[in-house]
Amino acid sequence: MKKLILLLLFIPLLSFSQDSTIENELKTYFDSNELDPIEGFWMCSYQGELYAKIGIKKSGNSYEEYFVKKYSKIAGKGKIGEIVAKIVPTASDNVFYFIENKTPGTGVLKSNSYMEVTFKNALVSLVKSYPKLISSQQFKKGEWAGNGSGLIISKSGYIITNHHVIEDADDIEVEFILNDEVQKFNAEIVQVDKTNDLAIVKIVDMNFDGVDELPYNFKTRSSDVGTKVYAFGYPMALSIMGKEIKVTDGMISSKTGFDGNITTYQITAPIQGGNSGGPLFDEKGNLIGINSSGIRKDIASNVAYSIKTSYVLNLIDILPKSIKLPSNTKLESLPLTEQIKEISKYVVLIKVK
Repeated sequence: MKKLILLLLFIPLLSFSQDSTIENELKTYFDSNELDPIEGFWMCSYQGELYAKIGIKKSGNSYEEYFVKKYSKIAGKGKIGEIVAKIVPTASDNVFYFIENKTPGTGVLKSNSYMEVTFKNALVSLVKSYPKLISSQQFKKGEWAGNGSGLIISKSGYIITNHHVIEDADDIEVEFILNDEVQKFNAEIVQVDKTNDLAIVKIVDMNFDGVDELPYNFKTRSSDVGTKVYAFGYPMALSIMGKEIKVTDGMISSKTGFDGNITTYQITAPIQGGNSGGPLFDEKGNLIGINSSGIRKDIASNVAYSIKTSYVLNLIDILPKSIKLPSNTKLESLPLTEQIKEISKYVVLIKVK
């Protein structure tokens, strides 16, 4: 995903305490509470230079980021103890929005002790310095670290998904319905677009002989506000929701996404962690987006984001080998239940570790 140069270059949101006692106060909190993985002290570095220490503490349904120590001039002029950012959870357990006034960023928790954050074009690495160990089931060795979703876009097995789904993955396995049964195949990364959070993987398995002609249409023109939409995917497939495909409905509520992002639609179709990379279709069987993120219901109701297919097309155009995009209109004449049956055959569960 991206990495965010935060906070310390920002204008502070509000003041907590103006001296070094903030470090002791936060340490007392960390020692006295059961913490979320993102909570703790983090050392921030930019282009290899350590510049600041921050503390992240839960506050209601979100988190607050405190300026704790300065090590370099690039940390800016913030005062010790100031809250420099609000951190908002998303539908994915490991992805967060960092918000300071009108300047947003995106953070990805890679493990219990390492996070990458992106703010505009700046890349920042965060390493946790305290507490030393946090118990989490998310990063067990030998198990699938997580899952996302994807859509087959060619008969030869090319699949579109989100970059954050497959980022740093050593092993990728996809599951989908083929010849009326669920089958599993190995896949590998072919092309990525980190800026727009997109990636293309390809099935590379001697047992895979391709799929039938794709039944849907790849729409590249923008869709209007009010368009009825359906989100397909495998939310929480490896934990509580099971591996049966899930479909939710809604509409396009805005043609721009988080903080006015023109690359995404805002939609009302509910999505959860694991939906990332799954397709968004309209009621005529046109692919119009790739679902990427959402804001939790306890933060804002019915808010999710889907990357427009025009940006997917840009990534497909730079593939080493050209592929023919689906342009089938047969779904348009089918009832919704039949459309879902046909589309579901090409929506894949992506597992990574």
